[in-house]
Amino acid sequence: MSLEPNTVDILRLENLKSGFESCRELTISASLEPGQHLAIYGPSGCGKSSLLKVIAGLMPAKTGTMEWQGKSVSQGELGWWRNQINYLPQDPVMGGETLLDVLLLPWQLKACTAPAPSEQACKEAISALGITHSLSEDPKSLSGGERQRLALARASLLPRPIWLMDEPTSALDKNSRDQLTDFLAQREIIRISVSHDPVWYDAADFKFDMGDENE
Repeated sequence: MSLEPNTVDILRLENLKSGFESCRELTISASLEPGQHLAIYGPSGCGKSSLLKVIAGLMPAKTGTMEWQGKSVSQGELGWWRNQINYLPQDPVMGGETLLDVLLLPWQLKACTAPAPSEQACKEAISALGITHSLSEDPKSLSGGERQRLALARASLLPRPIWLMDEPTSALDKNSRDQLTDFLAQREIIRISVSHDPVWYDAADFKFDMGDENE
């Protein structure tokens, strides 16, 4: 799969693999620009999450390269690269005693140099994803789907152009999934997701089936 957009904001993956793929010969190559979505699909244990961790810079690649804005993503550039991405694991880290604490965690950890969002911006972020709880509420009271959406709301407050999402709809019902799809479609971000959800997968601009040995 490939695309050659006329913009410097291009993410290129070239023959990338983690080494944990169930099909050992499988590699991924793609070129993505803002607004586009690459979905990675396949059965449990085929190596989807490991590949996403490689793209996030959390694991070394077995083979292949990555490039963003014409710059190679290498071991020496991981600090820069991690400030370009929002990595959203399937079981999100909350890290606070209130919803507001959770939303402001990147700033409390000094992981973001941009100004912290206002309380009003935080309210708008959770409302956009259908979370009706007060910002003073304990995140332990949230359902699994609400925690997923809270992590996504937090990501939306960070000015980062690439989102890497591991099973973002696993705990969502149909309405919440559709709301998330619309929410992300309104943002000029590059999205790479791992999913078992065939509806989510079919809606992506580019698809990579890790269960297909002929891919």
